[in-house]
Amino acid sequence: MVMRTRWLMLILLASTITGCTLPGFASPTPFTFPTPNLTHTAIFAATSTKTTPTLPPPETTAAETTITATGPAVTPAVTATGPTSTPLATATTGALNSRPNGSPVTAAFLSAPPVIDGDLSEWSTTAYVANETVPLAGDNWTGASDLSATYYIGWDVNYLYLAVSRTDDTFVQISWGRYMYRGDDIEIQLDTGLAGDYYTTYLSSDDYQIGLSPGNFGSIDSEAYRWYPRNLESWVTSVVIEAVLTNGGYDLEAKIPWSVFGVTPASGSRFGFALSLSDNDLVGVSTWQSMVSNVNTRRTADPTTWGTLILD
Repeated sequence: MVMRTRWLMLILLASTITGCTLPGFASPTPFTFPTPNLTHTAIFAATSTKTTPTLPPPETTAAETTITATGPAVTPAVTATGPTSTPLATATTGALNSRPNGSPVTAAFLSAPPVIDGDLSEWSTTAYVANETVPLAGDNWTGASDLSATYYIGWDVNYLYLAVSRTDDTFVQISWGRYMYRGDDIEIQLDTGLAGDYYTTYLSSDDYQIGLSPGNFGSIDSEAYRWYPRNLESWVTSVVIEAVLTNGGYDLEAKIPWSVFGVTPASGSRFGFALSLSDNDLVGVSTWQSMVSNVNTRRTADPTTWGTLILD
């Protein structure tokens, strides 16, 4: 009996030791950890895969590819370091009322606004002339019959009024917007803070340049464009312009809201001022050839070279 019991125990012990290899018993499948989701991991990666986008170049037109000269209306940003003349603190207030360039221009107060229609016959105020070339702009100018103008200027509490009779032996205007100066346009510059930056030889936020174009009396409409201040550069749709083509050029009238210049007008107000005309005599080509002005020292980016406008 005892021998049988021992024999059975030995059989059970042997079965336990070799059980994993007995028929009908499979080895367990080893456990492995899953591979991390690389796409999801990349979202939290320390190194960014973001790239800087490449901006498209400025839009150009076919006409602009023929440009052979650049005009003064889009002078690059000035890098002058500031005033070089007499310090403002040593100047008297009276000395800051007028620029020394040319004779002051007086804008007449108009109790009745002119009709803006391109007919200049109603203007009876003082007539001024723009017939002097400006620095670096006279090589292609042959005289007053090539390019010159008689102009009138007035004001009321709402508008600055301008009437220009332009003499031009060849009328060309195929450009518009910021490139209108590559054709036969009219430009006015106004320094609305004359006393405050009298000696400043570079443009500041109170210096304005507005272009007036009659269009081409066909497919291109009349328009106004503001080049300066740069942060306000845009078409100025509040300006009203009417022009009439003449045998020797064109006549143009415009009324410009004072709000365009950020100005509240008052009798006796004085501003830095220049009225200039760009010229292009190459038919079918968008280019700038010459310029005349009411003040021959005029440079685009230096208000100290402009003249003076007085509100009568």
